Amino acid sequence: MTYDLIVIGGGFAGLTVANRAAELGLKPLVLEASADEFYPCNSRYSTGSVHVAFNPPRTPPDDLYAAIIDGTDGAARPDLASAIANRAADTIEWLRSQGAEFENHPRRTDDMPMLSPLREMKAGLDWEGSGANRLLGILEQKLTERGGELRRGVRATRIVVQDGAVAGVEAGAETFEAPNVAIADGGFQASPDLMPAHIGCAPSSLQQRNAGTGVGDGLRMATDIGAATAGMGAFYGHVLSRDAMTNERLWPYPQIDVICATSLIVDANGHRFVDEGYGGIHIANAIAKLDDPLGATAIFDSTVWEQARTLDNVPPNPSLPDAGGTVIEAGSIEELAEAAGIDRPGLVDTVATYNAHLALGMVLIPPRTDTTYQPQPVVAPPFYAIPACAGITVTSGGLSVNGRGQVMDEGDSPIPGLFAAGSTVGGLEGGPRTAYLGGLIKSFAIGLIAAETIAASR
Repeated sequence: MTYDLIVIGGGFAGLTVANRAAELGLKPLVLEASADEFYPCNSRYSTGSVHVAFNPPRTPPDDLYAAIIDGTDGAARPDLASAIANRAADTIEWLRSQGAEFENHPRRTDDMPMLSPLREMKAGLDWEGSGANRLLGILEQKLTERGGELRRGVRATRIVVQDGAVAGVEAGAETFEAPNVAIADGGFQASPDLMPAHIGCAPSSLQQRNAGTGVGDGLRMATDIGAATAGMGAFYGHVLSRDAMTNERLWPYPQIDVICATSLIVDANGHRFVDEGYGGIHIANAIAKLDDPLGATAIFDSTVWEQARTLDNVPPNPSLPDAGGTVIEAGSIEELAEAAGIDRPGLVDTVATYNAHLALGMVLIPPRTDTTYQPQPVVAPPFYAIPACAGITVTSGGLSVNGRGQVMDEGDSPIPGLFAAGSTVGGLEGGPRTAYLGGLIKSFAIGLIAAETIAASR
């Protein structure tokens, strides 16, 4: 059978492209690699927060555009940033028209719309009753009602090109013909070869704070036919207890971002290796680039540990130890180093220098910014250490895509018939401070834009 559009991936991005295309009179087919009824994907596991660089989608478009460009220090692609900024508010309204419901989370004060029903936001993974899981079901049902189709258990393997333009998709021995293909199968966070090549470590060195399905299939298929990539060296994630590597109750929450961002994090030699003031996403990326990504430890005092009862959506105090996470306590920094297995002279010197920086302005290397998080001295015993790891949710880089959702070639020209949406899109995140745009807005807004571009080209 011939279709107007083949979509690779059945998460939010893929179902958004397909539904909007069907609304506009096209016949789409979505190929989902998993055969499960509730197939695992990052969309299903999402908390459901729809934001644009941590700004509410109804923020004026000029302000959203500035947040994207400034947050990435100019690294974001301007036409795509502009397109998302201009469509953010409309995206929420489209989602409402499909049956999505939103509410504010009682523990958040940032006015971000979150898919309803809300996740419980507790230690461990809870998605079954969430608004994200509900919306996936709604979008699949809507797609069927509109004459589209979702096929489970079909993994795309190659994009077919004829006479310089996309002509369909191969999936094993099957070929599906279509003049348009939209790649929407997420990032490459679980890829054993792409992760070391671009992020700097194997997936096994990080806690996979995700569905484990993002292996970069769509990215590979697109680059095989000449697609360009952008921003491949960063990811969205958080700092977790190292025990999350073996204890499923400790991911995706609680995070220890705020503890690290208000105190310090060190390597096995007791040395700082990152500007903690840039926050948890930046710290997680720095951990991944260590020679030993499982050798980082958060260091803080009793004041910060008490603050950790309230300073996050899932407060690590007491949810971290309650869920089986290690929190080491000691009466002195020397004793803490011994108990945590950190080089003793190195940690003592690092803490002394850090405290002197806060008290006397001593220069720190790496520097320590205080524009977002106010650093706290490590002076009030008992002192604490949490063995840490980087939790990766999704890679930030991917295919180079323009403001119309078209995948670009190495000469920055659109590849005829090739589109992308969601986390397979690069060029909107990263930069020196590891900016994060928002996974859901990349899925929903770019999905709508891509579908409308396809429909307009008929």
